[in-house]
Amino acid sequence: MRPTVTRRLPSVVRFAVLASVFAIALGACSSPASQAPSATPGSSPTPATGTLELDRSPDNIGCDAIGVDYRSVTFNIDLGASPQIWAVTDTGGSLRVRFDSTFEAGSGAEPTIVDADGEIVVSDGDSLAIPEGAFPELKGHFVCPGTTELSILDQAPA
Repeated sequence: MRPTVTRRLPSVVRFAVLASVFAIALGACSSPASQAPSATPGSSPTPATGTLELDRSPDNIGCDAIGVDYRSVTFNIDLGASPQIWAVTDTGGSLRVRFDSTFEAGSGAEPTIVDADGEIVVSDGDSLAIPEGAFPELKGHFVCPGTTELSILDQAPA
């Protein structure tokens, strides 16, 4: 009868295998992109000096008549945050804010969003009431509220 011989992998190989398993597990537990913004007002540690970039709504966006549990939102603009523009609901949730192609960053000293006529539509700290059973309007523009994002369009989708 032959004696049983147990072979062990060299320690370098064992370490590499364990490191790979750990990296895979860590990657599976993290999300590459979040639907809801993670930024909060004042989250940037230094004064912001970047350029305001708007998240864009798709050209073929539709707006479902779904109900939302919030009745107002407050807009936040922080050039040092990601995303730079988000809204906080009266129930404490964060919403991504997206704009159609007719809106641009304002040119003033404070970051703002302007419409095609150059009129300011959103400034940091502005609020918007969300009526029950109806779509809100923001300074003459259509707003499509959702559970994770708010889309601001020049006019209602066809």
